[in-house]
Amino acid sequence: MLKVTQTDLPEVIILEYEKYVESRGYSYSNFSIQELKEAGIETDFVEENVYCPQNAGTLYGIHFQNHPMAQSKLLYCVRGRGLDFAVDLRKKSKNYKRWTCVELSSDNRKQIHIPKGFGHAFLSLEDNTKVVMRIDNYFNQKYRRGIAWNDPDLNISFPINNPILAQHDIEAPFLKDSDCNL
Repeated sequence: MLKVTQTDLPEVIILEYEKYVESRGYSYSNFSIQELKEAGIETDFVEENVYCPQNAGTLYGIHFQNHPMAQSKLLYCVRGRGLDFAVDLRKKSKNYKRWTCVELSSDNRKQIHIPKGFGHAFLSLEDNTKVVMRIDNYFNQKYRRGIAWNDPDLNISFPINNPILAQHDIEAPFLKDSDCNL
């Protein structure tokens, strides 16, 4: 059974599959297209990526792909823990520039579904964290974009002052200077 929880941004939802405990340990479903459809998620995931930040304080994002290659994402953590952020980048949305955050961990088994039109960031809170991301559109370098993690217009409350960043995240523009077309 799948528990669905709304976030501050109605399109971004938290998913939790029921855990079954018995004498051998426990088990749980991790993916059911039928249950996703029942939760209102109509998507066909085409790719799954695994990110393995070695150090706590590693930040991925804020990432997205421009139209026509925008992506919906489903993320969960299989080792360690981290904070996952979704940022509404849809210029016509009443929630434009608003963000929400959820802690993902191997212990809480929460998943976050981030639809097209949102930027995404992940901050590892433990060394050797491993997070899985399913996407419904293939990665395309031509449409790949990023927004500076410390953009003052977004004012995201990252609990870190000096995250470990990739070069493309260091060089990412502020939203006002980007060509975001979501």
